[in-house]
Amino acid sequence: MAIRTVDDATPSPVAPPKACPVSRIGAEFNPFHGAQLEDPYPFYARARREEPVFYSPVTRLWYVTRYDDIVAVLRDPARFSSAQSVDLPLDFTPETREAIRTSYLSRCSLIDNDPPSHTQIRRMVNKAFAARRIADLEARVRAIAADLIDRFAARGHADLVEELAFPLPMRVILSVLGAPEGDLGQLKRWSDDWMTLVAVQLTPERQREVVGRLLESERYWTSLIEERRARPRDDLLSDLVEASQEEQPPVPLLQLVNVCAVLVLAGHETTMNLLGLCVHRLLREPDALRLVGEDPANIPGAVEETLRADTSVHALMRTTTAPVEVGGVKLPKGAQLALLFASANHDEAHFQDGARFDLRREDATRHLAFGHGVHFCVGAPLARLEVRVALELLIERLPGLRLVPDQEITYVVNPIHRGLKALQIAWDARGDEGARLALRA
Repeated sequence: MAIRTVDDATPSPVAPPKACPVSRIGAEFNPFHGAQLEDPYPFYARARREEPVFYSPVTRLWYVTRYDDIVAVLRDPARFSSAQSVDLPLDFTPETREAIRTSYLSRCSLIDNDPPSHTQIRRMVNKAFAARRIADLEARVRAIAADLIDRFAARGHADLVEELAFPLPMRVILSVLGAPEGDLGQLKRWSDDWMTLVAVQLTPERQREVVGRLLESERYWTSLIEERRARPRDDLLSDLVEASQEEQPPVPLLQLVNVCAVLVLAGHETTMNLLGLCVHRLLREPDALRLVGEDPANIPGAVEETLRADTSVHALMRTTTAPVEVGGVKLPKGAQLALLFASANHDEAHFQDGARFDLRREDATRHLAFGHGVHFCVGAPLARLEVRVALELLIERLPGLRLVPDQEITYVVNPIHRGLKALQIAWDARGDEGARLALRA
């Protein structure tokens, strides 16, 4: 991800024309608290009916809510730039802008980039991932998931987010990259800092603090990259370094640092949220839970339906490069759009009874949770694998799996990602260690 400042050459977001007053939908929209944070889908349904493209004065973004309009935008990178696809319109101090400009934070990644630069980076990452076949990773994913569940299986209760949903994808992506697992906590803090910097308006003091830590992460990845250049290993980081040198011209160091940091962030954040949301949804839906319990072949359907029904990547941004019309609304050059994938995945024009959670839905895989077109998520197969394996083991190992009653379910306050802060689960624990291990045999 690249963080843009007012000095950059890319189109700057603009407010709506003064002659266009904020509508009722726009005035009522606030994704940061209350009902719209806990369950935004009824509001999205109303927006699709009443005003499918609206402006929010809270976020200073134009929101696009219908499936067809979003797909049309995603198919037109020339007029809808990805260069600010994760950045909210924020104010930075001159000191912060300069630190961003000279660091990996200003480099575009797979997410917030346009062709031809995006094409080169995507080619490099695809080449590196090709050497790490996803099918060959299942044994590693299963071993990590089993180890994590071993730590709490005899207890009878756990916070799923803290004890499985977060550490599983983080350990997997570090294992694949070849970064030391002992650095997990530090890498998570750096990822959180990056998301905070692009999504929250910070005071000058907090900007200085967060940017300072992110520059530490640049030094960390630079050291690992130089190490792999000198002594390659059998890991994704070595493959990335090799692929970066095969490009013409070779991919610069700061660009490679950006790719590594984005892979860690995207490789754990979205999968963590997906796993938490998937388990929460299954434990609230007795029929769905029964289906996956009776036949593990239904688990992939549960993953896809969660991706559709409770999308963990809620939205990404695009910026208009020329005056355009979207959903009947005329927008100026430089207008920043939020593409509400979460709304599109409930669009009645494409998903019959879209609010219903249905594991046997035949059209669930048409969701936009992983994007569409040239920006389709390169990590989608790995995310699907991790969540499927985790669900298989949870259902197999934890009989009577259920939600702890009367817990407060709270969501992460983030306009881009949707996830649970915690999820307390319980099951019928078996105290005998031998019997518990026998289940894994």
